[in-house]
Amino acid sequence: MKKVLIITGLTLVALLLIVAFAVSPIAEKYIENNSKELIGRKIEMENLSVNIFTGRLKIDDCTLYESDDQTPFFSFDKFDVNLQMFGLLFSKINVEHVMLSEANVTIIQNGDTFNFDDIVERFASDSTEEESESDWKIVINDIHLDHSYLFYQDKSIGSEFRLKDISIVIPGIDLSDLNADMGLQLAFLNGGKLDTNIKYDTEKSIYDLTLNIQNFQVSPILPYLQQSLNVDSLGGNFSSKLDIKGSTNHLLEFDANGTLTVNNLKLKDSQDKNIFAVDSAFIDINHIDLTHERIELNKVFINGVSSYYEINKDQTDNFTLLVKEDTVSTETQVDTVSESSNFNCVIKNLIVENSQFNYIDNTLPRVFDYTLSEISVSAENFDLNGKNNVTASALLQNTGKLKIKWIGNIDDFSNQNISVNLNNLDLQPLTPYSLAIFGNPINKGHLSIQSQNVIFNNMLKGSNKISLYNTQIGDKDKTVKAEYNLPLKMGIYVLTDKNGKAEIDLPVSGNIDSPDFSYRKIILKALGNVLIKVASSPFYALKSDGELENVYFTATSTEFTDEEYSHFAQLASILREKPELKLYLTQDLLYSNALTEYCVVELKKNMAIQDTTNFVNEYNANDLLVKEQYCAIPTKSQEVTDFADKLLEKKGIKNSNKYSNEQKAVLIYENDMRPAILKDMNWRNTILHSYLTKQCSVADSSLSISSNLIENDTIKNFRDNYRVTWKIGE
Repeated sequence: MKKVLIITGLTLVALLLIVAFAVSPIAEKYIENNSKELIGRKIEMENLSVNIFTGRLKIDDCTLYESDDQTPFFSFDKFDVNLQMFGLLFSKINVEHVMLSEANVTIIQNGDTFNFDDIVERFASDSTEEESESDWKIVINDIHLDHSYLFYQDKSIGSEFRLKDISIVIPGIDLSDLNADMGLQLAFLNGGKLDTNIKYDTEKSIYDLTLNIQNFQVSPILPYLQQSLNVDSLGGNFSSKLDIKGSTNHLLEFDANGTLTVNNLKLKDSQDKNIFAVDSAFIDINHIDLTHERIELNKVFINGVSSYYEINKDQTDNFTLLVKEDTVSTETQVDTVSESSNFNCVIKNLIVENSQFNYIDNTLPRVFDYTLSEISVSAENFDLNGKNNVTASALLQNTGKLKIKWIGNIDDFSNQNISVNLNNLDLQPLTPYSLAIFGNPINKGHLSIQSQNVIFNNMLKGSNKISLYNTQIGDKDKTVKAEYNLPLKMGIYVLTDKNGKAEIDLPVSGNIDSPDFSYRKIILKALGNVLIKVASSPFYALKSDGELENVYFTATSTEFTDEEYSHFAQLASILREKPELKLYLTQDLLYSNALTEYCVVELKKNMAIQDTTNFVNEYNANDLLVKEQYCAIPTKSQEVTDFADKLLEKKGIKNSNKYSNEQKAVLIYENDMRPAILKDMNWRNTILHSYLTKQCSVADSSLSISSNLIENDTIKNFRDNYRVTWKIGE
């Protein structure tokens, strides 16, 4: 490097001497006409002037072309250099000032080749002799680079970037003693300063660089980002104080420490929204040691982070749309981290405060626009490869307070411990998801959750205690195709006590290593089981004695027993406690069973009437006490058999021994019993309605009683019953 700098300086002096012997216009024409022979490239310039006595050289509007003599490679508007001529007598090159204005450089790379390789090769030395020490002292002072432009393109990977308005001010550089300390000061056009000091050992090829950047404005970086990202603006500044020790032989072999400060960083996307913003950030760097693949930070403090995520109906999102399509390569995939990498990052003190995140989901029946604000995260000794203890909190849509504690290792998801506490969350903004999942809107209500989920050897065991207060669920929206058909409104209403509070326990478990594992599905399944059970049997939720889904009765009885009345009274108590419920009682009667029972009773009744030894007649045969007496006669008794045989003989049926007495009764009375069965069913409904509305004070609007005569005679072990169904508003 030293040799190149010295040769460059001597070449500059030689050029000045050549020009000095001719008038400036003649020198200008000579350079233009012979540039191909001189450097192998075409050169054009507007004006060249040189003063050999003052050592000043000025060039205006100069262009150096590519090897095709048509495409500009390097151009500038003005070049002004002033050399102390007297110093040349003492082997000293002392440049008083150098000014280059509006320079324009185009660098094209294609694999290992560059568009300036021919120039390098032309001036490359074939000598293999060791470089001898030079006695020349080279000092360049007051270096100015103003309003310049750099374009770089790598054709092999299809990347390019542009750097505009480059302005640099360097007070001075001593090129003759690179082992000495060198200072560099840069003033950037858009604001900010750069101070550097470097100690370089040429023999060992090691350096010690001190870098101090003050209030560097990041807006000039925007053109770089716009090459691959759909972003509209970038603002903010950063400052940094770094001490970097390393080797020029291995670029990644260095160790850095220092601080980095960022202020008012804002990157806006094409929708003029902050895709990422930070009010302030401070990083105290202890070590950045890429040789040992380790970064150690004493402190990371970030304040006021903001971002958003928006998913669209076509499943695209703002992050996928952020990347320009023509920059996405489908042919080449690069693994950024090797599987065997031991890279680690340790943060002794991590703090994130006053941040917010906006989540927008346009895929739901209604747009879900939700904001998490006052986000804070804290951790001590955070380790990418070790066990961590991280706490986080946030305010959800300005109501619910969320607290999360995570204990675990990023590299080992098979063993984790996550606890979540959520208090006083307003449920109404969650309506878009409630509609999509259950089909019901949420009119009002608040939610609190206490959740503890422990994963041990890939096995999840979790406890979720959910508390709802003053919750009101709307009727199902029939225009929405819900993911699950669950009785949300009914279940929540039944679970809610007289104080407006409902509590749900949702234990979860499963193997997270299973390809079918989904925490969301597990939670919804557990919740669905609770809602269905509660909706079908409010006794379960109200912790009443027994669970009445059916009230059983005897088909041939026109009056209910005390036990049956007690069951109906329990149903009435539910209605009094939950007035918005409606009770549906359906009298299910299996016709084949009822027909047999009715025919047997009719057989015994007629036998009792024709028996002259008792007091039973057609007028009192249906009295309760009289009926009990003849119904108590054993069906298989001989007297019942004999009476049935006589009646069958009158019908012309002989050889009836192959029939049971029940079958004989059906053969005799089958055509007469259906009206009686239907009459008794209606009667039971009448007395039940009267009991519930008059004695149990149930509102008629809260009650529906109907009959269902089941003609199918293939149902086994069927018992006549009143089937209990509950509904609410849907």
